[in-house]
Parts: sequence; C-alpha cells; structure tokens
Amino acid sequence: MATVVSICNLALSNIGKDNINDLTEKSAEARACNQFYAQTRDVLLQSFPWAAAGKTLALGALDNDKPGVWRHSYARPADCLQIRWIRTRYSTNAADLPETLNPDLDEAGREMQYPYALEGDRLYCDLSPVLLRYTCRLTDPTKYAPLFIEALSWHLAVRLAMPLTRDPKIRADAMALAQSSQRAAEQAEANQVRHTSENFVSELIAVRAHG
Repeated sequence: MATVVSICNLALSNIGKDNINDLTEKSAEARACNQFYAQTRDVLLQSFPWAAAGKTLALGALDNDKPGVWRHSYARPADCLQIRWIRTRYSTNAADLPETLNPDLDEAGREMQYPYALEGDRLYCDLSPVLLRYTCRLTDPTKYAPLFIEALSWHLAVRLAMPLTRDPKIRADAMALAQSSQRAAEQAEANQVRHTSENFVSELIAVRAHG
C-alpha cells in the first residue's frame, strides 16, 4: 500500500539517494521531500483529469457581488485544483462516469459550454443551481493508481535532483523519465475511460432490449 514516505523513497532511489524512514527525520533527504512533495503532487493532479481525483459537488450560493456581470456567485471548494465542467444537473445517474459521456446538448446537438469565472474562493456563472465537476487535492496515496505513483515519483525526483545531487544530468534524465511515465499513466487512464464508456453504452442497450 502506497504511503507518502514510500513515494518519496521511490523518488530518492530514482536519483541514487538513500531512503528515509519518516518525513520528520533530520536529514537532507527528508527536508527536501517535505519541501517538494505536496507541490509536485498537486501539479501532477492538476495536469490531467485523473479519475481518482474527480469530484462533483452542488455548490453553495453566496451573495452575488457582481450582479451586473454574473447572475450568481458560489463558494469554490477549498480542495479544488482544476475545474472540469459546470452544469445544472447530472447528465447520467453516476457522477464518476467519463466526462464526455452524455453531455448536455443544445438544440443543434452540440455540447453545451457554460461560461464561468474564478476569483479567489468564488466562482461566478449564470447557472442556478450549479453542479461543479473538478479535480480535487487528493492527498490519500492509497487512492493513486500504480502508474500515477510511478509518474509522481519521477516528477518528485526532478525536484529533488539538484538540491540533493547538484548534477544537471541526473535531473535531465529524471525529467525525461517523468514525462514518459506521465504519458503512460495518461494513456492507461484514457483506455480505462474508453472501456468504461463502451461498457456503459452496452449495458444501456441491453437494458432497453429487455425492457
């Protein structure tokens, strides 16, 4: 089972440094992991719509301080890293189905695009009520897929390389492997979304056929 320490140790091993037992150690390795882990994790989470980090909420309305620009103001969730979409309702009965499955369509059959603006902890839009689908700050490493962990360990290795090794070549090699491991993780995620979507459509057809 993955832990923050185990991911940090993967990153340290990637650049040839000794492992740590705890992030509170009085070592250069532990101090560097403490400095860079959370930022590296959040950047990777924000870079792609990972299924594990997807979250959907009905937003709580606030007093609208921009009535001449937007109709409504809402509280942005504290753990929101990246907005994926806003809608007035679910297109399906399951929040975690692929983002592209059964989107809201206009009269011409095109996917609806709802404008919004972010300012600090507020989201402004013209929808009421509003559902927000977003990438959350997922801090539990047991929720990460193995390929995501691999990518995270290499991205963290990039951050650790210079303070711990002072070797630009080690950093460059880690960067190349971080990019390739992230592409592999994204491809695996895309394949899983496609497979889930196809299965969902097949199940709908089967249900209608026996309805």
